[in-house]
Amino acid sequence: MSSNPSFNVSKSLMRLLESLGIGHIFLVPGKMVYPLLNAVDEAEGIRGIVAAHETGSAFMADGYARASRRFGVCLAISGPGTMNLVPGMAAARADRIPVLYLAGGIPSQAEGKGAFQDGTFGGIAEASVVRNLVDDVVDLKSRQNLQAEMRRATNGLNWMRRARSFVSIPLDVQEETICPSHELEHRPYQQGHFNSHDVPANAAAVQELCAQYLLRSKKVAFLIGGRGNDAATAAVLREVAENYCIPVATTLSGKGAFPETHPLALGVYGFSGHSRAIQLINSEELDALVVFGCDLNQRDTLNWSQHLTAGKDLVIFDDSFDAPPMGHVPNRCIFSGIGATLRLLARQDASPAELAPAALEHRTTWVESLQSIPLYDSRFEAANLGVVGETVSLYPGDVVRRLCASMPKDVNVVVDSGAHRIFMAHYWLSSGMGNYFSSSSLAPMGWAVAAGIGIKLAAPDQPCLVVTGDGCMLMHGVEIQTAARYGIKVVFIVLNNSAHGAIHIDAISKGSVDEQFSKLPRHDWTAFAKSLGVPSRNVDTLDGLDKAVAEALEAPGPFVVEVATGVFPAPNRYYAESSRRSRDVAAPGEETQNLANARDDALLLAD
Repeated sequence: MSSNPSFNVSKSLMRLLESLGIGHIFLVPGKMVYPLLNAVDEAEGIRGIVAAHETGSAFMADGYARASRRFGVCLAISGPGTMNLVPGMAAARADRIPVLYLAGGIPSQAEGKGAFQDGTFGGIAEASVVRNLVDDVVDLKSRQNLQAEMRRATNGLNWMRRARSFVSIPLDVQEETICPSHELEHRPYQQGHFNSHDVPANAAAVQELCAQYLLRSKKVAFLIGGRGNDAATAAVLREVAENYCIPVATTLSGKGAFPETHPLALGVYGFSGHSRAIQLINSEELDALVVFGCDLNQRDTLNWSQHLTAGKDLVIFDDSFDAPPMGHVPNRCIFSGIGATLRLLARQDASPAELAPAALEHRTTWVESLQSIPLYDSRFEAANLGVVGETVSLYPGDVVRRLCASMPKDVNVVVDSGAHRIFMAHYWLSSGMGNYFSSSSLAPMGWAVAAGIGIKLAAPDQPCLVVTGDGCMLMHGVEIQTAARYGIKVVFIVLNNSAHGAIHIDAISKGSVDEQFSKLPRHDWTAFAKSLGVPSRNVDTLDGLDKAVAEALEAPGPFVVEVATGVFPAPNRYYAESSRRSRDVAAPGEETQNLANARDDALLLAD
């Protein structure tokens, strides 16, 4: 059979992505990707979304992967395009999000000749730049290698291996025609038993967990990390917690995995933590802390606090193929799929019917006593702590509470990086549907503005709320224009405190840096949004916020609500205190000038 001159490498690649369930590709156009752009345009099941910036497209692909539980795809030209993808690659790598990065390169015959925007080894050698950020680097030099190279590139793009791949395709190779023997395999995407890419449970370990802890008169708590934070896992986690009467805490990256208004909820442990979670887990009252899908990194452990492991057994279940850096934890990790482990616990024969009445009564009484521990410590959570500086505006915690009350329970919440991240983690009470998203490990500013677009496109039937700050808007706020151009309905909340809030607090309270480095002009983000075709409202009262949010929820497309907030100390007391203790332990004989003011400093430490 002769080759079809109209069917080329680019079209075969798009057919492959369609078969893998990819519905959107996020891109910035350029001459070196014309064949790929034409293939996207002709693909029946794929929609190309043109971002304002390549970094934004990478963040969108990251968000799309998180919400779809498949993988994200973004496309750019080689050279400057690839270099702009790098921040997105780093963020996805830090949180272990599967993403495919496609780059169109200069024609093969132009390599090594000083060609314009040469990303090959004869130019800027972009493959060497991205190699440490992705799992597979493919430089496709011929259609003959298409089958094997794309198998390698896509093999790990799932939520079991959580890999990332970079594929560079020269312009001439993109146009090469394909004959049947070279065409990519196109198998329909399925979520069946053999295609779900779900790590199986360690059945023996689950049985031992039941025998040693869950079915005995033991005080046991769960701590859920980011790899246990998705809708399907969240549903079965709640069932298991209720069956065995187990209180549940999450880390910041795991926030969203359990409803925080539930009687068994402990709230957030670690960075932005709640009093109930931290007081219980740091105590020696627990017999065992069972950890699911958590890196136990600095933020997850309150600066590697020894209280996390003291006086209790630590049982860690994880399904990461890349071993998390847990050298500070004495216990070995049990390799077991998080979702599969919880599903196995939910259907164990030795479920609540087998739980000895005395053990159930013991645990129930204990859990009821935990309700006396407040989620918030009233000594440190009150809004009357005082404004830092001269501005008198809304307290961010009050804004977050009001937002939480006004939004539907199934809203996908996407949170950016900055002081507002702490206020959101602390005061937003999650509905426990796996619907709270944040780039927790690397935490690049402006991520949420773009990622929220990808999340909305992956979950179009759910409302989407992005909470960001003025510093983040300066970096990637222009991506709201992408939402406007495609009519993507996202509610953007901009908390405008005219500062890099966390740094500004340090600048004016402790003199850590000069104020010039943290103060920002009072930019008019409402006018900025309108200039990009996005309706917007500027509010400075809570009642005004209610009205603006109601209007935004009724709008057919994106909507920006700018909220004037003050620069307040962020509610991160426990993390700040643990940070100070860790420094004191590191230098045991050192006197610190502000030791007597530890509590005040703790209140001022932010993101």
